[in-house]
Amino acid sequence: MGRTMHIRKVLSLVTTAAFALSLASTAGAGDAKKGKIAYTSRCAFCHGPGGKGDGPAAAQLRPPPTNFTTPDFWKNATSDTIKTVIQNGKQGTPMLSFKASLNTEQIDDLIAYLQTFKPQQ
Repeated sequence: MGRTMHIRKVLSLVTTAAFALSLASTAGAGDAKKGKIAYTSRCAFCHGPGGKGDGPAAAQLRPPPTNFTTPDFWKNATSDTIKTVIQNGKQGTPMLSFKASLNTEQIDDLIAYLQTFKPQQ
């Protein structure tokens, strides 16, 4: 194989890989505007309108709802860990499972909205 042919093959592989990575990075990316609607109707009662864990029900819950505005929460939070908690609830807390009431797209939208609470560094 000539040098030109080898370079073309390498460029083709790199282009294909870059395209696949761009698709992967958008897969699961949600719509924060739609997520706000889900958050308001399903999460704000416990977590509060601003994500601070201070919703109307918060005072009665033990442990208290998560505050999504703290750097500590975001230190270890990933889209996958957040999705798992939304889908399955969180054992030992009042956090319920939403897998029966929210589909994957709605959960991705909700995660996109939760990320708007992430403190800027």
